[in-house]
Amino acid sequence: MDKPWLILYLLIACAHLSYQKSTVDSPTYTAAVVEYPPIYFLNDVRTLKLNTEAYIRYIKIASLNNTDIIVFPEDGLTTVYLPEREKMGDWTTIIPSASFNYTPCIQDTIKVSETLKNISCAARNNEIYVVINIAEKVPCTDVSCPKDKVLYYNSNVVFDRTGKIIARYRKTNLFMERQFNVTAVPEIVTFDTDFGVKFGTFICFDILFREPALQLTRLYQITDFVYPASWFSEVPFLTAVQTQAGWSFAEDVNLLASGYNRPAGGNTGSGIYLGREGIAKAVFSKITHNEVLISEVPKIKGETKHHKKYHDHSNDQNQKDWYFFGKEHMHDELPKKRQDNIIVANSEIVFLYDNIQVFQTFPLERNAKETVCQNDFCCEFKVEIAEIDPNTKYRLAVFSGTRRYVVVDANIRACGVIQCLNDSISSCGSVEKSETVFNNIGITTTIHDYENHLIMPSTLNADIFPLKDWTFDERIQDNDVHINIFLNNNTNNLVTFGIYVRNFNKNNSNRTSFCSINYFVILLVTFILSKF
Repeated sequence: MDKPWLILYLLIACAHLSYQKSTVDSPTYTAAVVEYPPIYFLNDVRTLKLNTEAYIRYIKIASLNNTDIIVFPEDGLTTVYLPEREKMGDWTTIIPSASFNYTPCIQDTIKVSETLKNISCAARNNEIYVVINIAEKVPCTDVSCPKDKVLYYNSNVVFDRTGKIIARYRKTNLFMERQFNVTAVPEIVTFDTDFGVKFGTFICFDILFREPALQLTRLYQITDFVYPASWFSEVPFLTAVQTQAGWSFAEDVNLLASGYNRPAGGNTGSGIYLGREGIAKAVFSKITHNEVLISEVPKIKGETKHHKKYHDHSNDQNQKDWYFFGKEHMHDELPKKRQDNIIVANSEIVFLYDNIQVFQTFPLERNAKETVCQNDFCCEFKVEIAEIDPNTKYRLAVFSGTRRYVVVDANIRACGVIQCLNDSISSCGSVEKSETVFNNIGITTTIHDYENHLIMPSTLNADIFPLKDWTFDERIQDNDVHINIFLNNNTNNLVTFGIYVRNFNKNNSNRTSFCSINYFVILLVTFILSKF
């Protein structure tokens, strides 16, 4: 054996010998999330094989870093380029229920896919909890079944340290996923760990809905979540890290978010979020990029209380870190295997845009003290500007009403200071560097019937990360909440500073079918972009 390999072998052996699992008594646990750009062979199930092999390498790296649990993104094994329903069979797997106590690595009584078996073995060999997202197939015999007599679900699977399946969750709120079905009743899925933390799980678009996300935090008092996503970032209020951090803050829970990396299609954004303690680590990549984020996560003691009164973000750490471990171990062989029929994204990122023209807006040209209202919703703004950059403009913006998330109607309230390219409202939602310096921004509003709302701080800079220096204050009176958000220090490069609210009282439809034309157009556009 060559000396370099002998040294590497000894280092790995020592790492395993020194591995310390978190326990029930540990004040923290160690988590990893993966920002991952899947490999895609055009219409070829080799896609699953190569992405499974990559996952196993990540699992080994996480294990060598004493990680207790690792989370992978939505669609990371299959990619988003799934075939039509009639060709879905080879891209999917049967997933045994957690009640079966089934370990694919060492049992063969249920015919699961090689992917499920191999990842079960990786979890078992590395003694680590593993969370994946995969397409599931279920035979259907009911009279209401589809013509092909198969149900397909977008599903999360959780393996424990022995490789046993301990949780399976089927996505409730689909986003242009015409191949998939939804369950008749939204699933509420949790799982326990040997380090004393009970987790909940949901997928991507679910984060903006009451079922199952808020049911888990508010009814079941779950404090920690694993969250695979393939998020389409929308400016100015709903980019990936901005939304993940905002939801974790709003519910004051730990969120382990793993994002699909495909900037040319608008997908990127992962992080480990610690509720009102801020962001442990996060990444938003403007280029095709693979990354493992590893962090200690403090355990939350007691029940969740999503209406904690105060948080000061002045001292948040690592909010913008591009932390990367083990780059030399990842994808070393993959570029050599790439052929002409593998899609590789380019270095451009595509954003969705909210329609600011339906907002009530006020041009911000100097210091201002204004109250801006739309329908029954008002926000009071106090803005002090130290320097003005003539190349970027800003507006005060307020919205209260129903909007469409491409496929779903939802009631929204939002208010904030937002960036615009010029004086026209249609230019708002820009994400440019700006030398305009804000001394102070204060926004105050009141939300009635608080328990039926998700209220998220929404801040963003030109690097597409949340701002650091702000304070959020909530004061509850009866079932109303009075909200104040303040910018603490001089800030430039501001894109968004405000509050984003989901109102579930007036939500017209939490669950709806896909729009196949829009879905096809978006996939076609992103496919074309990825070829350049």
